[in-house]
Amino acid sequence: MDFFAPLRRALARFTRDERGVITTEMIIVTPLLVWLFLALFVYWDGYRAKNTAVKATVAVADMISRESAPINSSYITGMHRVYRYATAAQRPSWLRVTLIQYSEAGSAFRVIWSRTTDSSRAQAHTNASIAEMRRNLPNITDADTLMVVETWQEWSPAFWVGLSEQVFYELATEKMRAQALLPIT
Repeated sequence: MDFFAPLRRALARFTRDERGVITTEMIIVTPLLVWLFLALFVYWDGYRAKNTAVKATVAVADMISRESAPINSSYITGMHRVYRYATAAQRPSWLRVTLIQYSEAGSAFRVIWSRTTDSSRAQAHTNASIAEMRRNLPNITDADTLMVVETWQEWSPAFWVGLSEQVFYELATEKMRAQALLPIT
């Protein structure tokens, strides 16, 4: 007398029965698909924000390089507003604009002037700080001037999918078009 025969038959029937499999698969896969959709959205938004920050930085640098009248701190603040508008910034951002001149004799850049919209996060450049970022600057001829525009834009993901908050840093350089030594007041 096989005492476990009914139990084995019931177990065999259970393993062959495929009713409800789709529901079970849906319960298992749906959270993964939702997470994947949210992750793609967040990564796409991050790339969009980074790309927009790059374009806005280059646009601001180009606008300043075409300026022919003396500029002041209000002008720099206005350029920061243009940047914020172009990026549709919801989070804090700040900007630093520096006019530098290259000296072939000293083989170094000299800061003519530097202004920032948030001095607690980005100090105005000095000759020493420009020397530290020399490898990021293009080669130019003796006595040429270069406008350096740096922007920082905070970004936070809409959903937590493994990405943390970030600050996008962008640097754009432009040769001055209207006049070599753009005065600041």
